Amino acid sequence: MNTQNNDVDVNTLIKIYNQKISTLTNQNILLEAKLTTVMTDFNDEKTQLAAQALEWQTKYENLAAEVEAE
Repeated sequence: MNTQNNDVDVNTLIKIYNQKISTLTNQNILLEAKLTTVMTDFNDEKTQLAAQALEWQTKYENLAAEVEAE
């Protein structure tokens, strides 16, 4: 009878190890893709908000100039 330490087939161990690494690698790639998507969406939204803020600032300055002119 084999001892408990010798009951593991090395090929099976390597196969399972490679499957686990593959799974973790795929999860990591998916998370990187999600992070990149979120960062891109954030930067797009930030750009739009900055443009809107500039537009509002311009409108405010124009209104202030009109009020001062009256």
